[in-house]
Amino acid sequence: MLAIVIFCLLFGTAMARAETADRQFAVEGAGRASCAAYTEARDNNPQQAARYLGFIEGYLTAANRYEPNTFDLAPWHTVEAFALILDQHCMQSSDDRLAMVAQRLVVSMMPHRLASESELVELRQGDKSVLVYEKIIRRTQNQLALRGLFAGERDGKDSPEYREALSRFQQIARLDQSGIPDVATLWVLLHP
Repeated sequence: MLAIVIFCLLFGTAMARAETADRQFAVEGAGRASCAAYTEARDNNPQQAARYLGFIEGYLTAANRYEPNTFDLAPWHTVEAFALILDQHCMQSSDDRLAMVAQRLVVSMMPHRLASESELVELRQGDKSVLVYEKIIRRTQNQLALRGLFAGERDGKDSPEYREALSRFQQIARLDQSGIPDVATLWVLLHP
């Protein structure tokens, strides 16, 4: 036991350091790919494109663990949303590496993260359904109220008034009027 403690004291600090003094670190696999490689794969090799998107999704999931005060960095984003974000970025910066793009996503999503755990709520409308954190529903209720579209209680709960307010917002924003907080609605409503 003493040998393990001594080993950890001697080598633990060096092993915990995962980057060089100038903040460089090794990037493996898909993270080394360029935006141009992602765009080529998106157009011609769906399996490879899925691997690249999986890297982005995994990177952001890992950020949930290492970023302070973070339960979920991307609380309403789906892999489809990440694909749209990546498509937009890569159209402008084809030489960027996916690891760098993922880190920029971490930074840009920090203001919208969930700092603590929240219950997931499933909302259905016809054949559409979404899983949304209760705290995100509360955020949308606050934003809808600020726009004069929602006068109900801001409690993170589903209600006919909440759905009507969402539907009115979706109409104004020229989105699909589902009355549920889908990814596109959340993006437009919570990224003013």
